[in-house]
Amino acid sequence: MIIIKDKKHKGYGRFIAVLACCAILFGPAGLKAQSPEIVKGNFSSWFLLLNRFQLTKHFSITNELHERTGSFLSDQGQFLWRPSVDYSLNKNLELSVGYSLIHVDPYAPFNQKMTTTEHNVWEQVFMKWDIGKVHFANRFRLENRWVPHVVTNGEGQSIYNTYDHKNRFRYRFIVNTDLVTFKNKQSVFLMAWDEYWFNMRDKTVMPESFTRNWAYLGLGYKFNPIMNVQLGYMNQIDRVNDTKFVSTPIMQLTFVKNFDFTHKAEVKPTTKP
Repeated sequence: MIIIKDKKHKGYGRFIAVLACCAILFGPAGLKAQSPEIVKGNFSSWFLLLNRFQLTKHFSITNELHERTGSFLSDQGQFLWRPSVDYSLNKNLELSVGYSLIHVDPYAPFNQKMTTTEHNVWEQVFMKWDIGKVHFANRFRLENRWVPHVVTNGEGQSIYNTYDHKNRFRYRFIVNTDLVTFKNKQSVFLMAWDEYWFNMRDKTVMPESFTRNWAYLGLGYKFNPIMNVQLGYMNQIDRVNDTKFVSTPIMQLTFVKNFDFTHKAEVKPTTKP
């Protein structure tokens, strides 16, 4: 990890942030152009609640709740609960171990036949650095997944009582910066990220195939260092097979509230959504 001094590169920070946001917003376009068939998904809405509980200087607990609809403000799509334990080695490097419960209902245009629940355990490395007043981060996550094995019984009904074990790797590049800062230290900020998902080969740690891309761009309002709200647009591209992709536009509303149990005045806000 390279830490760049602010003073030396102060003039370049916002320029790099603009370039990064353009790459995040338009990067998936090349994938769309190469794909033989793009199916348009329903415009959807996602609502996120993110909390961090700072227990000591190094240890914290993070909690995420996601409510995701299959179409805008209607049709249940997914409910996700994701707690984790985080250990901060220093101000720029953090390690996490977490669990995800993902409850998925059938919704168009995906051909899932029944409601399923996935469980996964994941390990994560989070690296961050600053250039001037612009904050950057890399997030690397390895998911160990237990995915329902859905079959059709003799009566033509979809059922599952077993799970398939699969691994998945995710990489996210994040950039955020304050656009306007007020006298009371509240601010309006820009948040953007691009994330790629890859299925892993069985019994190896090598990526096998691209499975999903998230490209997000949003604005947020920071009430104080530990509380903010964000509203953004995200485009999700899912690989169905070698010849078919689904592109879904999503409105995402996120509320972040952190808590400090170390008796310090402030907790630095997390940049991982």
